[in-house]
Amino acid sequence: MQAAGRLIEILRAAGVDYLFGNPGTTELPFLDALDGSGLRYVVALQEATAAAAADGYAQASGRLGVVNLHVAPGLANALSIVHNASRAKTPLLVTAGQQDTRLLLDQPILAGDMVKMTDGLTKWSYELRNAAEAPAALRRAIQLALTPPTGPVFLSLPMDLMTEPCDDSGGAPEPGAVRPAPEAEAIARAASLLAGATAPVIVAGDGVARAGAQAELATLAELLGAAVHGEPIHRRLSVSGDHPLWRGGLYPTATAVAKALERFDVVLIVGANVFTWLFHAPGSPFGASQRVVQVDDDAREIGRSYPVTLGIVGSVRAALSALARAVGEQQDDAARAAARERVATLGRAREAHARRLAAAADAAGDRVPIAPEFLMRTLATLLPPDALVVDESASSLPHVLRHLPFRAGSDFFGSKTGTLGWAMGAALGVQLAHPRRKVVATIGDGSVMYAPQALWTAAHEQLPVTYVVANNASYAILKSGMLTFGLPAAKRGVFPGMDLVDPEIDYLALARSMGVLAVRVDKPGALRDVLARALAHAGPALVDVAIDRGFEAMR
Repeated sequence: MQAAGRLIEILRAAGVDYLFGNPGTTELPFLDALDGSGLRYVVALQEATAAAAADGYAQASGRLGVVNLHVAPGLANALSIVHNASRAKTPLLVTAGQQDTRLLLDQPILAGDMVKMTDGLTKWSYELRNAAEAPAALRRAIQLALTPPTGPVFLSLPMDLMTEPCDDSGGAPEPGAVRPAPEAEAIARAASLLAGATAPVIVAGDGVARAGAQAELATLAELLGAAVHGEPIHRRLSVSGDHPLWRGGLYPTATAVAKALERFDVVLIVGANVFTWLFHAPGSPFGASQRVVQVDDDAREIGRSYPVTLGIVGSVRAALSALARAVGEQQDDAARAAARERVATLGRAREAHARRLAAAADAAGDRVPIAPEFLMRTLATLLPPDALVVDESASSLPHVLRHLPFRAGSDFFGSKTGTLGWAMGAALGVQLAHPRRKVVATIGDGSVMYAPQALWTAAHEQLPVTYVVANNASYAILKSGMLTFGLPAAKRGVFPGMDLVDPEIDYLALARSMGVLAVRVDKPGALRDVLARALAHAGPALVDVAIDRGFEAMR
């Protein structure tokens, strides 16, 4: 069998069902081997969309995502998405065709050093030197991508090597024990700190969702009576959005986090980057007297930027389970009663906060243009309990997080790096991972234009993704940023290059040209019916919602 066929055989043996890609000349021998393989090729019209779909699929399924790109220029198109996968720790295998090895010395068209291009964004990057090593290289790549801390890997596949014979069994990598248990002594020390806390808080990162440890986190939080915050730039759900202990994500500056955490004596950080900031601010997010315990499956995250009292490396899920058992053993009746009282108090505050948000959104129901909070509140009432939300709404993101229900069983996916153009394609992969669940993409109008090609793939594959476009005809998030920085031009109302007008973009024509149902709504009274129609459509749909074009400084 030729090397290309062997690689496809190994991918199938490893449980890979989808190959996302955009075809090109250097990939032709590899793509030729797909015939009769059972591996489904999902074509995108631009490489970044293909990579985002593979990223979304991997995050939503917990399985390996695989994308095949077109040599150096195609890989370059997708690097922003690989950057996101690196930060999100997505188990993603990126392959790209390389020019014929007999030509590389002469710097042929399209060729480039793709290992160097990807090296800083992957766990491992490699270019095949001969056909015989192809199976071993692929198995190593698969194993590295799936071993915690998970992350992207890259293989360069020279086109001439793909047609050479390759003798191999074609089997998948042998499974290994890849989630080590945390040390018992460390768990006991952490449990002692937590059980003795009078005001504990948990900062939960996306690693909780990657580990499938939401239930374990909720159990421990309830046992402690601990408030639960999402890490700054949290893009997965660590606990259901209506949980009484959930307090939302932390604002991404050190001073804001310090203020949010100042009343707590013990801080447990689980599966989080400590911390990803949006803006510079002086100081530490932790107080001098606070005790900080950090749990992660990636040793590089422990105490990365700020010292911690105790760091624990190991399986996030196993650590949370072990902590719950150990805390339960150490709590006396008084501690358990105090924890129950904290749960009740935090729950009442949470209910009151939710009522205020709902009332404010309902009060905006008559505003024209449509208020973004009313848009998201209306959408929330229409979503099924197990809905999957993929977001790249930028300035509307706070309203997405405040109003969409995110109940137990639902999930949320967002760009970990703020990479625009990710969600349009990622929604495709999420839908393929969960074909019987409703996938909704909440997208800013500016974001749509980074990857509108995804609409064609949605139509071609008949994926019932509903794209809800919060359209303010601008890069409003950047306007908010200018105000936040107090820049002189912003004070005069001047925002260079941030208005998408003259002409305004016809998103309906754009979507319909690629076979997608498209509807525009600009009156709040029609919003519910239009959204309901799009959500019920059997194929992909886009709803262009004309929202309020106002903006304010970030806070």
